Amino acid sequence: MAKAKIQRSAGGVVYQEREGEMWVALIATKGSTVWGLPKGLIEEDEKPLATALREVKEEAGLLGESVADLGYIEYWYRDSSTKVLYHKFVHYHLLSHEGGDVSAHDREVDEARWFPIDEAIERCSYENERDVLTRARAEWDKLSSKAT
Repeated sequence: MAKAKIQRSAGGVVYQEREGEMWVALIATKGSTVWGLPKGLIEEDEKPLATALREVKEEAGLLGESVADLGYIEYWYRDSSTKVLYHKFVHYHLLSHEGGDVSAHDREVDEARWFPIDEAIERCSYENERDVLTRARAEWDKLSSKAT
């Protein structure tokens, strides 16, 4: 059996505050049936944060600034067309919303939309990304308590 290939990606949890509540941006793919976080492959000589910022702009139409490192998730998947097995690592950053609009997402995404954090956690299709959103909420809670 062939060895698994390592794949490294990065993504972002873009947030804004609305009336004291954390809202985050999710993207929909696969005919708007799968909701998740914007992410993409880290290009050669690119740092994970640069990838996260680029992918958030491309997939969600948003500009962000890094507030915290949220760590990474990992999972295995097999490419359906090539049958190659991948061990994927996705590094996430918490990003404050600095501009852009979710309507400016690219064509590989069906929809990008803002959700209150609890609804985003419920709506997110993958458990490991729900865990990232839970980490993001904890970081935001820490930041909010420092601001008051």
